[in-house]
Amino acid sequence: MNRLIENRKLYGKISGITSKSYAHRAIFCAALARGESILEIDNLSKDIEASLNAVESLGVRVSREESKFHIEAPEEFNKKTFIDVGESGSTLRFILPILGALGIEAEVIRRGSLETRTNSVYFDLFPKHGVSIKEVGKKIFINGKLKNYNFELPGNISSQFISGLLLAAGGIGQGCNIKLTTETESKPYIDMTIDVMDKFGVKVLEDNNIYSSRGRFVGQDYIVEKDWSNALFFLATGVEVRSLNKLSIQGDKEALRHFSELGLENVSDNGYKFIKKKDAKGKITIDAKNIPDTIPILSVLCGVYGKEVEVINIERLKLKESDRVMSTIEMLEKLGVEVCLKENSFSFIGIGKFNSCKINSFNDHRIAMSASIAAGFAIGPIEIIDSECVEKSYREFYKDLASLGGENHVI
Repeated sequence: MNRLIENRKLYGKISGITSKSYAHRAIFCAALARGESILEIDNLSKDIEASLNAVESLGVRVSREESKFHIEAPEEFNKKTFIDVGESGSTLRFILPILGALGIEAEVIRRGSLETRTNSVYFDLFPKHGVSIKEVGKKIFINGKLKNYNFELPGNISSQFISGLLLAAGGIGQGCNIKLTTETESKPYIDMTIDVMDKFGVKVLEDNNIYSSRGRFVGQDYIVEKDWSNALFFLATGVEVRSLNKLSIQGDKEALRHFSELGLENVSDNGYKFIKKKDAKGKITIDAKNIPDTIPILSVLCGVYGKEVEVINIERLKLKESDRVMSTIEMLEKLGVEVCLKENSFSFIGIGKFNSCKINSFNDHRIAMSASIAAGFAIGPIEIIDSECVEKSYREFYKDLASLGGENHVI
């Protein structure tokens, strides 16, 4: 469905929503742990639901009491199963090695853009370790049990492969060593995996591009922290966002450094509320390598306030829900920003006020939300094509937008 976002200034306060990155990791740790876990998850998105459904497909018991999810592994996991991971890349890449570790024969179906996102690391690795894996259209078929938990794989395709193998090993109490053959990208996501695994009783050590884990998960009561990535959309507008972990290791918190470079300062004592206080820095360079999910909203904010902006290390942006290089650039150009694209970077100059226009989300939740926020900086309304894709990570986004003064409606 298409949605029209009126040019309105947002105001007020809002609480951050549950981090889906942390929720995915906690769900799989809890599902594989000895004993019951109780996870506190305030907001469900389609991706989080995909992980809950996936562990239930293994035979894991899941029950809900408001925001508390009781999760307990069965005495014996299913021998054979069918799993629908929807469009969740994390769910897919975490469940595949877990199936291999447990020796479960499975048929896994992917939806939407996830069908075209690469899983080459597993297809190269699994046969060497006793697991057969093949894909037929939208489906992946997997059978066998992982052997020899000394893995060697590239670290520059997706951190999710490394996290998936670590979670699988922790789930069966198998010592694991992962040697990376390249530089690591999106390392903060591996750090989040290590953080959650530690809370569930498994230690992971990192030394010279090698990750080693020992131990087995034990059930815990665990409160999933709030999400910095989705908070950035409203922080960009001057809305106060509360309940965010100031000591969070979420990589997307790094975006605040670029807020500062744009002359925005936090004026809240109880949360985060950014107000324009100074001129922007003359040249701002944003490295997309570790914060790919922030690039659309940072591009919008820089498109308003930036003087000279360059986004570098953009190659992996092409492997997100959309080709996020192309979709971000098209969004900026529709808004009236001239963009110069190079081999591994793009650059532009902020224009202060955006065009009223129609923007294709390309079924990418972060493009849809960023374009919606851009309406507050435009000369008129902005229409978003396929706006419902926000449900992937932020189901109540348009409801929250309206509560803060952001008039919007389906057309």
